[in-house]
Amino acid sequence: MKFEIKDCSEDQLEIVKKHISQFELDDRSLHHSQFLVALQNNTIIGFGRIREHNNCSELCSLGVIEPERNKGVGIALTKALARKAKKSVYLVCIIPEFFKKLGFRLCDTYPEELLNKLHYCTHELIVPETYVVMKKG
Repeated sequence: MKFEIKDCSEDQLEIVKKHISQFELDDRSLHHSQFLVALQNNTIIGFGRIREHNNCSELCSLGVIEPERNKGVGIALTKALARKAKKSVYLVCIIPEFFKKLGFRLCDTYPEELLNKLHYCTHELIVPETYVVMKKG
């Protein structure tokens, strides 16, 4: 499957926002400059975001449209986002096995911004799975 990873434009962000809502991902303080998109024939098939905090970079709002899952899109986006990050990369997720394959590990101590994110997820983005915090490296 051929696709390309590119910076997200302002117009593309409007499409990404619809997917974020549909996937029930973190929709706070979105800006197109934070995002990368995976494009196939100029159609967005995946997206992800790096939020720069004072003490870390946060990989978040990662999503791949249903028909394109398990085809390497999420892996490619995660690697590209980690390269884009300016500081140590952390994330809050419910699928740790996916991220372990990409060099992330569970962590017990993390910057305050991730504590706030964990609180937001467990109280606003309620799912049956358990949220965990992970760090790259």
